[in-house]
Amino acid sequence: MDPATRMISLLVVLALSRASLGVMREVEQEMDELLYRDLMLLERSLSTDGSNGAGRMQKLSLVGKAVQQSSTFGSKGRAKNAIDGNRAAIYQQGSCSSTRFQRNPFWRLDLGTEHCIAKVTILNREDCCPERLKGALVRAGTLTRLSQNRACGSRVTDTEANVAGGTIVRECEKPLLTRYISIGNLAKRAMLTLCEVEAYEVPMEECTGIDNCESSPCQNGATCVNGVSDFSCTCATGFTGSLCEIDIDECESNSCQNGATCVDGINEVSCACAAGFTGPLCETDINECESNPCQNGATCEDGINEVSCACAEGFYGPLCETDIDECESNPCKNGATCEDGINEVSCACAEGFTGPLCKTDIDECESNPCQNGATCEDGINEVSCACAEGFYGPLCETDIDECESNPCQNGATCVDGINEVSCACAEGFYGPLCETDIDECESNPCQNGASCEDGINEVSCACAEGFYGPLCETDIDECESNPCQNGATCDDGINEVSCACAEGFTGPLCETDIDECESNPCQNGATCVDGINEVSCACAEGFYGPLCQTDIDECESNPCKNGATCVDGINEVSCACAEGFTGPLCKTDIDECESNPCQNGATCEDGINEVSCACAEGFTGPLCQTDIDECESNPCQNGASCEDGINEVSCACAEGFYGPLCQTDIDECESNPCQNGATCVDDINEVSCACAEGFYGPFCETDIDECESNPCQNGATCEDGINEVSCACAEGFTGPLCQTDIDECESNPCQNGATCVDDINEVSCACAEGFYGPFCETDIDECESNPCQNGATCEDGINEVSCACAEGFTGTLCETDVDECESSPCQNGATCVDGINKVSCTCAAGFTGTFCETGINECDSSPCRNGVCEDEVNGFRCQCDSGYEGVLCETIVGSKECTTDPCMNGVCVDYEGGGFKCICSPGYEGTLCEIKSATTPQVQVELTSEYCIRKIVILKRGECTSDRLTGAVVRGGTSSNGLHNPVCGSALTVEQAQLSRSAVDVVCDPPLTARFVILDMPLLRVSQQPLCEVTVEQATVGPCKEP
Repeated sequence: MDPATRMISLLVVLALSRASLGVMREVEQEMDELLYRDLMLLERSLSTDGSNGAGRMQKLSLVGKAVQQSSTFGSKGRAKNAIDGNRAAIYQQGSCSSTRFQRNPFWRLDLGTEHCIAKVTILNREDCCPERLKGALVRAGTLTRLSQNRACGSRVTDTEANVAGGTIVRECEKPLLTRYISIGNLAKRAMLTLCEVEAYEVPMEECTGIDNCESSPCQNGATCVNGVSDFSCTCATGFTGSLCEIDIDECESNSCQNGATCVDGINEVSCACAAGFTGPLCETDINECESNPCQNGATCEDGINEVSCACAEGFYGPLCETDIDECESNPCKNGATCEDGINEVSCACAEGFTGPLCKTDIDECESNPCQNGATCEDGINEVSCACAEGFYGPLCETDIDECESNPCQNGATCVDGINEVSCACAEGFYGPLCETDIDECESNPCQNGASCEDGINEVSCACAEGFYGPLCETDIDECESNPCQNGATCDDGINEVSCACAEGFTGPLCETDIDECESNPCQNGATCVDGINEVSCACAEGFYGPLCQTDIDECESNPCKNGATCVDGINEVSCACAEGFTGPLCKTDIDECESNPCQNGATCEDGINEVSCACAEGFTGPLCQTDIDECESNPCQNGASCEDGINEVSCACAEGFYGPLCQTDIDECESNPCQNGATCVDDINEVSCACAEGFYGPFCETDIDECESNPCQNGATCEDGINEVSCACAEGFTGPLCQTDIDECESNPCQNGATCVDDINEVSCACAEGFYGPFCETDIDECESNPCQNGATCEDGINEVSCACAEGFTGTLCETDVDECESSPCQNGATCVDGINKVSCTCAAGFTGTFCETGINECDSSPCRNGVCEDEVNGFRCQCDSGYEGVLCETIVGSKECTTDPCMNGVCVDYEGGGFKCICSPGYEGTLCEIKSATTPQVQVELTSEYCIRKIVILKRGECTSDRLTGAVVRGGTSSNGLHNPVCGSALTVEQAQLSRSAVDVVCDPPLTARFVILDMPLLRVSQQPLCEVTVEQATVGPCKEP
């Protein structure tokens, strides 16, 4: 029998033998040894016999070849153990290589020269853990980067890996031109153990014409050019290296300007600019003045990432954002309130003072407040009047009133006369002093039997039941409260209602639902639920219909299964089952296997009214009742006798043979004289040893030193192993030979979107905008530069700020003053002047208040001497008492002084005790208004009280412009006649009048105490006078005090 045929026969018998529980361990060991010898004979036969197409295939000698692995587990797991020729497959004996548990472990062999490889075999571990080879993949090729070489065969399957001591064969799809063979496992955590690796080559001509570019080894879009035994790569722009794997660093030319950080890209650079610069290469200085950061009219000068602001007068701060507080020096006097302005102050004077700084005491007697011939004495914000006989009051304005003793009764009005009173009675009273009550019940006003009770100018009626109204004239509608319920109709009566009920209800107010269930309409045990004029029946199970009168046919849904007959009942069915089925609905197949009909350990499978038996190995027959005779195939060899067992045989060997089937003769190599995994060849009274790679000597006892060729790279330390080296890498490198620079960027050390640039054992980070630090871990605080203006609160963001503005400001940086005048807060035609979070309203004549919302009551000063004052807008009208006449009721009817009209240009006022006074028209003065004043047109403003004024502003509007203001004079004082008041400042020059500004400032030095402000304009026509406007900018309430 040839070795191949004999080998197949042995494998079949071995499979049968191992299935039996009765074979002893010693027999298995003998059979393994016999199997190994025959495998070797079969391998030799196949390597020389070309009839199966493998005749050209030769096994390579791998002993002494350079080999390495990703890591080494212990002292017995060296990489070279996998090519030492020792097929013992036991790790503890040092016959296997092994990595540590790690991510993606690998083993690599360098053949030294190129070979045409067709097949690779792997011997799996026998003593433990063969499943660790699951997923392993063999690659072969000429590239040093192993992952770019082509796979030889598929990954190791579960089935292959689970055979302890098994040989895994990987034939390449076609021969591969190879210098490097690698075995790797892509896994998060795995250990790679190889007990023997063998490689088989074919003649080199079978690798010619191979497309070395087929695995696409060239990277980054490079073009692969195929060669005889290798390839070359034509790189795309921006890449270099043998595989075009290296990105060219375009940053080497230092193209980025002004301290920018260069970030290399693919054939390009991007520049991370230093603060204050922009542009592709950061060549442009950013003009920080473009955003107008300087406030309040300041001049901006651009710098590198900063601005310099030259502030306008009255402001300071980095961005001129702060108004200088001119009130800090306390310029306002006499208790005045200081209000800061732009480069100026406004003083609100305390009452009784006036002038720009409230220095001047107002002479309250100047306006002649004391009446009826009284003598006036001036005080602080007050006067004291000494009355003439017959008058009294603070201003001596009141004559003696006989009504003061309240002679009129019951709320009557008293009209004062000469030594008498007249009483105007309130309704319901009469009599000289309105002392008698009128009886209103005399006319019987109360109706419908109500009782009457007299009151003051009224009656009170107590109504009879069912009526209401002031005079009990109305019948109460008792239906209004909807007393009838449940949709009933209500009919009103006298103090009662009558209800017509809807169907289904009864009772005086139709409040009771009639119970339709009382007649028991529901059938067959149903539950009755009463409704409105109807019933609802909840049926018992098995019935349906409005009154549950119909029995449900439960057979209608075909509940009985498997051909059973259905009989209907009350809420149930009865099923008559077909043969082979059982259960209430005949759903259950009867299990014929329950009686255990199958014999000798057979498996029973139930059918419909029958069984099927699956026999245990060694038995046959319908019920597996017959034992199979395994000796019929003559398994015992070399003249041995066979004894049949249950699914096994026992062989009694002839002399000179041993083994489970008596297949083995005596072997002199049994004592294992060859060392270090060498192969022992049995001979006559001797052995010869074929050394594993990495050893030499008669018995292969000496280890070869693989470190002599300096295989470790980049300054690594080399440690010799068995047919392998172990490299201790310098920091920053990794790989079996420390050939790979560790990519420190892989762990993503750069934070917050930064770009990572790898270096030797370090990284550099190009930060995204808004971050800094070695790893760009720190957010730049954009609030540090105080970008938020006008007292806003700054909140830092990523490369931005958010400003919470102080009241009165808006804009991204709160740079814009909110125009509070936009909502038109000033009323009654007033002029609005915008301030910081406030407005100032210049009122039209006749109005006052913060928003000019209050009409001035010109009657407050009691201008009517002998009459009642009626207030009007910006004026008043006097209704004179009997015996008086004139604009202010100042003239006694029939008086002689004013009848001659002595006042030439004004109004004549007679005094009761004799004498008169002239009130001059505008433009005149003198005792009789006989002197014509200067003809200068005037703009006059009357303030609500006296102020201490420091500055007055003339608004240049309409015709009030240019040279027409030349020579204009501002006066302020307590006299309504402008010519009597002192001048504020000096007359305006031509230069002041022609300034391009929209207003002209006039400063009063010293400040003036004033209630009236007058602008005299000699060059303005009288017709143009209303086109001008004057505002008081700096003033405090009250007269000015002396400094």
